[in-house]
Amino acid sequence: MVTEQELEVIQSDDENAKSMLANSQDTSTDALDKLSEDEGQFVRIRVAANVNTLAQTLVKLSTDESEYVREFVAEHHNTPVETLEALSEDRLIVSWVAGNANAPMELLNKLSKDEDVFVRISIAVNPSTRMGLLDTLSRDEDENVRAAVAKNPITPMHILDRLSKDENEDVRTVVSEHPSMLSA
Repeated sequence: MVTEQELEVIQSDDENAKSMLANSQDTSTDALDKLSEDEGQFVRIRVAANVNTLAQTLVKLSTDESEYVREFVAEHHNTPVETLEALSEDRLIVSWVAGNANAPMELLNKLSKDEDVFVRISIAVNPSTRMGLLDTLSRDEDENVRAAVAKNPITPMHILDRLSKDENEDVRTVVSEHPSMLSA
């Protein structure tokens, strides 16, 4: 239910006020849904970034003309799996999908073979990426992907041990800063 105060802001021409409303965690989900149809890109971005935005609103925003709105939808924890799969076809935002902790493993496995290094980096730092895929990515030809695996807090010790001997100094440095290595 949209409150009177929310409706007053939604119907106003004040983009700042609408952005603030869309950004607030106290805003009703119904008001967020109405704001998702606002002309202002920044208002829609704030809706897509709001932790309380419901799945059906995110689905609607997943086809937004703004790449930035779609990026926030792609990383949102409430975005349904089907929507993440559809967004993974969007080359402008696929790396955002790859970093979403709710992305299904089948999708992450598929995307781990992507030519775009940023997609593989996003999977490598995704806290939901399984050990087998982290192991595969730890052998990636790109040192940035290997370093990203070393940054993932769930990377197991046996992978960190191997990466600590990596040919690339930056990868070895990242490994040395991993919390598991600091406490070892």
